[in-house]
Amino acid sequence: MPNSQSPISSKKIAASGLWLTASFGFTKISQLISQVFLARLLSPSDFGVWGMVLIVTTLASLFKDAAIATVLVQRGLDDEKLVNTVYSLGVNISIGMFVIQALAAYPLAIFFKEPLVFPVTLTVACIFIIGAGAGSHGAVLQREMKFRELAINDSCAGFARFAAAVVCAFLGGGIWCFAVAEIAMSAVDALLKRKFSRYRFQYYFKPDSQAIREVRTYISSLVGINLAVYVNTNADNLIIGRLIGAKSLGYYNLAYQLAMLPTFALSQINRINLSVMSVRDNEARKTYLCQVLEIYAVLYACLYGVGFVIAPWIIPLVYGEQWISSVSIFKIVLIFAYARGFMSILGTALNAIDKPWINAAINWILVPLSIPAFFVGASLAGVAGVAIAVAIVMGIGASIWFGLAVSHAAKWNIIELLKPAMLPTFTIAVALLTVIYFPISNLSIFSQKIFQPLLLIAIYVAGLSIFSAGRIPRLLMNLARLSNSSSQKP
Repeated sequence: MPNSQSPISSKKIAASGLWLTASFGFTKISQLISQVFLARLLSPSDFGVWGMVLIVTTLASLFKDAAIATVLVQRGLDDEKLVNTVYSLGVNISIGMFVIQALAAYPLAIFFKEPLVFPVTLTVACIFIIGAGAGSHGAVLQREMKFRELAINDSCAGFARFAAAVVCAFLGGGIWCFAVAEIAMSAVDALLKRKFSRYRFQYYFKPDSQAIREVRTYISSLVGINLAVYVNTNADNLIIGRLIGAKSLGYYNLAYQLAMLPTFALSQINRINLSVMSVRDNEARKTYLCQVLEIYAVLYACLYGVGFVIAPWIIPLVYGEQWISSVSIFKIVLIFAYARGFMSILGTALNAIDKPWINAAINWILVPLSIPAFFVGASLAGVAGVAIAVAIVMGIGASIWFGLAVSHAAKWNIIELLKPAMLPTFTIAVALLTVIYFPISNLSIFSQKIFQPLLLIAIYVAGLSIFSAGRIPRLLMNLARLSNSSSQKP
């Protein structure tokens, strides 16, 4: 790894972020439209059954070659033997995961006492065969900072998912809409990544053992991270589905997906963060990381604050009155989603400094804390109790822990890492309390819906401007200027 800062310009970083953000926005808007469409055609129980299927399909996806190929982003493409070894290993594991998921389909259906889980899970397993090797092509694009191509790829794959779901629903496909959509997305994703990367991999049924040993620790740590994250973030679904039922799981899944929608954008931005931090020296990494943390806090605190105040009327309006039970769950999960963003950025920093095993260790230590908390929450307050446990243990607690871990691993001052989040978090908390207790009973219902988010934004912007002495507004203007100049660059 280079010891000096790479000559990756701020404009190139901004341009990459702009491409991926635009792509993510397009993909998620189409996914949201699809979700609204399906929510009005399907029942909460149908969404709950799909949530049961996701428990095994999400687990299996952790071992897709895209996760393994991340090592190529960190290590580079100079060693051809290593590159082909990672590619071959990814293909072999993808085939193995197809078989494992197919075998797990029937026991999963028995566990949940839901017959439909078996054929749907079996069908979705095909995405491993379709996408085998595509992850390595994606890693090549990421390492070479070809985020424009990645953005086009993601947008096309997202549109394929949207179109397949809508068409299948229109034809009366029911819950099979979800499976058809996942297969369509995987097919387009695999095709375009191969087309854009143009990298010629050499496949070996038996990958080079010496090359595997060179990256074994890094890959195993990445898989360990993903597996631990899976356990921590899916144990809630397992407990709700088993103890409370498919309908409650449907409410929870909708609330969770909506709350996490903005945070999922970080999976795109973190691709840039990993590429940039992997080639910078320690001091430059810290500066970059603190900037990313502050920008995230400033933007997402406001976004989630607005979501909190408009949720009581926007969710029933968009999804229908049958989903009103998701509102209270959504508000609680917002706390987790906001904290989760910090944890995602900090985890990427650990991977960039070649400390993924610390990332994995933290997530695994959280497992014996999270699962009992979910059980207690379910016993005391049902679905809302599980959401509260998620917010406290996997949100606030885990994020603080990650901050301490990054500080220790990189020998950075913990206050420098926590400081970027303090002011935006404090300011949005004050703004929310003000809006919630502000007397508006004399206003019409329509006026209340408009007034509350506008008042929240006004208080938040004013508070940030005053408390930061104008520094944060200047930071955002500079960011906007960089993004604008990058988008206009021929």
